[in-house]
Amino acid sequence: MAWDDSGTPKVARQTLVDRLLAGYMPSDSHGISLVDHAVVGNVLYTVLEHPHGHTFIRQHLMQAPKNGDPSRWEYHIRDEGTPDIPLQCPEELLEQSTAPGEIAAQWRADTRAARDAAAARKRKIKKLKKGELLTALDGSQVIFVRAFTASLFIGRAPEDGEDDEYEYHWQDIAL
Repeated sequence: MAWDDSGTPKVARQTLVDRLLAGYMPSDSHGISLVDHAVVGNVLYTVLEHPHGHTFIRQHLMQAPKNGDPSRWEYHIRDEGTPDIPLQCPEELLEQSTAPGEIAAQWRADTRAARDAAAARKRKIKKLKKGELLTALDGSQVIFVRAFTASLFIGRAPEDGEDDEYEYHWQDIAL
């Protein structure tokens, strides 16, 4: 996938968001008009109205170059239903989409399911007690000690001593 740096020498993230949104002004957007938008992480989600009357979600995946000027943000545009797109679009935008087609409908359903699964996982994590035995995706077991960050927890293997503590990734645990 090709990334567009918008042809400008220095584009900070908010400047890029502003420029992308300004591109949907009626005189510049080929009949497509901006209805609503939200930024989640490094994804700008826009709800756009097509000249044929339906609305659809466009995703602008934004990133700072890995090597180079960190103020030079780039972006890539994908429309609703494109495979392998982040599934974090806010519900209020999903509700506004009337995009026809099975692929778009499936993407909206997958996005809602991913959000529900993430919320259920967070609820399970909050209920964990010290000493609870967890199973990793590879089948090994880990004794939960305490939560550490949103992506890590402190635990130990059953054969380790009480003072042995290690960081584990939540994503590696079957909850």
